[in-house]
Amino acid sequence: MKEDIKVSVICVTYNHELYIRQALDSILKQKTDFRFEVLIGEDCSKDKTRDILKEYEQKYPDIFRMYYRENNLGATLNEYELMMDAKGEYIAALELDDIWTDENKLQKQYDFLETHSEYIGVAHDFDIIDKDGNVIENEDNKAIKEFLNKPFTLQDFLDNGFVFQTGTHFYRNIYKDGNDYSIIYKADRLIRDKTILSLLLYRGDFYILPDTMSAYRRFFDENATNGRNATNANMEQDLFDKAHHVWMLNEYFKGGIDYSRQWSDMIWDYGKRAMTHVDGFTLKRFLYMYDHADAKSKKLIRKEFTSSVKRRFTK
Repeated sequence: MKEDIKVSVICVTYNHELYIRQALDSILKQKTDFRFEVLIGEDCSKDKTRDILKEYEQKYPDIFRMYYRENNLGATLNEYELMMDAKGEYIAALELDDIWTDENKLQKQYDFLETHSEYIGVAHDFDIIDKDGNVIENEDNKAIKEFLNKPFTLQDFLDNGFVFQTGTHFYRNIYKDGNDYSIIYKADRLIRDKTILSLLLYRGDFYILPDTMSAYRRFFDENATNGRNATNANMEQDLFDKAHHVWMLNEYFKGGIDYSRQWSDMIWDYGKRAMTHVDGFTLKRFLYMYDHADAKSKKLIRKEFTSSVKRRFTK
C-alpha cells in the first residue's frame, strides 16, 4: 500500500523546451522522507515542451501527473485547475524555466511547517539567473534580505510587494476546504501571485528561511506568454490590468484587505504618464480608473496630485 501524498508540486509550463529538463531534474533530485507528486499543466506549447514531458511521464509514472491542455488556458486558470486537483497536505510551486538548487528544499520546508503550526507557509532566499544559468546581480532579490529569519505578514506584502519568487513558495493546502477560489483566474489571466499570496496571508503569516534554495530565471522571450513578457509588450495595458486586478481582489475580500495604497499608486502612475503624453496612456482611461476607485484611494490620489503641483511650481 502506497503512503499518502504529503506534498503536491504545482508547475505550469508554456514554451519551456530550453529549460524544462533542468527544472524537472531539480524536482526529481529532492531528498524527502515523504511522498510527493508533481502536477504539470502544459498549455499548448509551440515548441517541444510537450514531447519532453511525455518522456518524463513515461519514465516516472508514480511521480508526474500531466495535464495536456487542448486549448491555451492562460497561466492562472491552468494553475487553478492543478491546485484544485492537488492531493497533498502542502503545496510547492515551480515555473519550469526556473530551478530548485537545494536537494533538501522540500524537506526543510515540510519540517518547518510540521513544527510551526502558527504559519500558513514558508519561503526562502533565492538567486536570479540569466538564460544561460549564470547568477546575476539584480534589485529583485535584494528586498528579501531584511525579512530573512522573520515572519512575512500581509501588511509586509502590501507595503513591499513580492520579496520572494514563485519557486520559493511552500504552503498549507487551503484549497481542500470547499471555498470558492475562482478569483485566482478571474482576477487576471496571466498573473496569479498577487491573488494567491493575498489568499494565504489573509489567513496567516509566511516565514522566510535564510537558505538560498532556488533560482529564478530572468529573461525576455518574445515567444513566451508569461507575465514578465506581457509587461514588456504593452506597458499601458499592463498598468491598467494591474489596477483592475486590485479592484477584483478588493471586491473578493469585501474590504478585509486594504489595497488603497497600491490602488492609488497605480492609478496615479497611470495619470502621470497620461498627462505627460506617454504613448498609449490616455486621460480618458485615467479618469475611468479614478472614477472606479474607492474613497480612500481617491483621497490619496488627490493628495499626490496636489504635492506634485506644489513641487513643480516651487522649484
